Amino acid sequence: MPKHQKSLTVGKAAKIPAKHVEADLMFWRHPTVDDDVNCQSKNNTESITNEQQTLNGAHRVTVQDIRGQESAFTLDRNGFTYVNHEIAELNQVYSPQCMKEIIIPKTEQLVRDMSVDPQSTSTNNSELNRSRTGASRTITFVDRVRCFATDTAQLANNRSPAHSVHSDFSIAGALHQLSTRMPEECRLLTSRVLIINVWRPLKTIQRDPLAVCDWRTVEMKDRITSRIALPSGWTELGRYAFNPRQNWCYLSGQRPNEPLVFTQFDSHRIDEGGFTVPHTAFVDPLYTGFPARESLEIKMFAFV
Repeated sequence: MPKHQKSLTVGKAAKIPAKHVEADLMFWRHPTVDDDVNCQSKNNTESITNEQQTLNGAHRVTVQDIRGQESAFTLDRNGFTYVNHEIAELNQVYSPQCMKEIIIPKTEQLVRDMSVDPQSTSTNNSELNRSRTGASRTITFVDRVRCFATDTAQLANNRSPAHSVHSDFSIAGALHQLSTRMPEECRLLTSRVLIINVWRPLKTIQRDPLAVCDWRTVEMKDRITSRIALPSGWTELGRYAFNPRQNWCYLSGQRPNEPLVFTQFDSHRIDEGGFTVPHTAFVDPLYTGFPARESLEIKMFAFV
């Protein structure tokens, strides 16, 4: 058995190999006053390239395969979880009507169903009980199909896997999204608001799997904010510096019925950094020549 594999036992089932991967993840460093690259424009490709060259740096890390240990990772403790959830209409993901009327509503229902009482004696929701949002209302504001793209237009539209460590929003970026899209809720902010990303393969993942960082191993000093100027305004996301304490995880051979649910903001955990979980696509050397990855991500506000 290769060094990067370790047997895991799943209940009483036979042992299966956990495929841990030694991968080069692209991290960022804190900008200096001379860098002048902490704000980028989507209209200036050259400045984006220069920023990547200035801030990116590869670090070899062990990405832990949690196949067989999925129940050990919960949304509230680790910031992410994998659940079993089937959508029969997933093959119609490129149909705007199907996306709007079936796929998004079913995904929102998944997140709301994660509000079941974890102390419940019911066995019907055992898969969801271990990670709950407590959400009574969900509103999707982004849905995106990602696939590998060399075309610069597709890259500019964020349609290819993102190969750098990031979170979709900083705290300021998340609050700006909320105030822009739902100004009344942001003004009142009387209830807990989360931003949840549900990331689902459209085919079994081999090439460019997605790694997520256990939030308990992220330190405040690791975070770097990056504001992006857009034609319609601005957004601010999180970049992350390398820290050997970080624990990176993924699910080998992730299937379409095994969505990753992870937190990108929690208004009740701002003092802890906002629960903006870092994530990144990474290269598994065993699968570099395999077909391009296809995945669907749906981001939503979840009101508790």
